Amino acid sequence: MNGVYGKRVVPRDVRLVRGDSERLGGRWRKRDLSTGEITPVDLSAWSGRIELRSPDGVELWYSRACDEMTDDGHAVANIPPSAFTAEIWEQRRSGRWKCVVVSPSGATVRTVGWGCWILSD
Repeated sequence: MNGVYGKRVVPRDVRLVRGDSERLGGRWRKRDLSTGEITPVDLSAWSGRIELRSPDGVELWYSRACDEMTDDGHAVANIPPSAFTAEIWEQRRSGRWKCVVVSPSGATVRTVGWGCWILSD
């Protein structure tokens, strides 16, 4: 065991506004247990994706690749203003979201952000 653990991901609830540009994602950092030092994980070569799901988490309602994967641990998707303008979003007002990153080899998959979302006008 090397004494380095991933930092706990805490839930973050978000409010999305129909017709607005939105940014959604997460951050991955690690803590060295012997020194207490916290360092970000370089995600610049990784891929990422955000998902908006139904309140029970079963149905996938929206998915988008992350536009920004940074060397300081951020994975961010830019959601366009047109994303929630379809009529179906009149009924889809809340649910669960998460941001998942995948290593270049595909061997590591990590949730770096999650929580609940609500959609308002």
